[in-house]
Amino acid sequence: MKAIKTLVIASTLLASTSVLAHTFNEADKAIKYRQAAFTMIAGNVSEMGEMVKGKTDWSDAIFSKRANQLSQLSLMPLDAFYVEGSDKGKTNALPKVWTNFPDFEARLAQFQEDTAALASISDSGDKAAIRKAFGKAVKNCKACHSDYKAK
Repeated sequence: MKAIKTLVIASTLLASTSVLAHTFNEADKAIKYRQAAFTMIAGNVSEMGEMVKGKTDWSDAIFSKRANQLSQLSLMPLDAFYVEGSDKGKTNALPKVWTNFPDFEARLAQFQEDTAALASISDSGDKAAIRKAFGKAVKNCKACHSDYKAK
């Protein structure tokens, strides 16, 4: 687990450095970028959730693919929250994101860690462990929505 956390932190730092070096030049572009990332996150979570709930047939290959994509996508949105002015405009992000940014960053880092763990275990075939890891990631995701996203 420590290796996963280290990998997530290293990946986040690399992604942050690379994106910040090529920062968005307009706040509305940053907003659109993070909204697109969150839309893709939601799509992957939805498909995995349907399998977990038994609404669609379970596919180890598809679940694993979605879990790995989710892990990578979880690294994307944060950089777009750093862009000045991205707290304004057409966004569902509440002002609390910026007034309590350390907590927001910590929660997103936890989500990244959870999705990395889910991706890691998704190839195991152990559906009970996969469901548990999925539940943890989704619970964290929903908790952040409750505090930081307009309904």
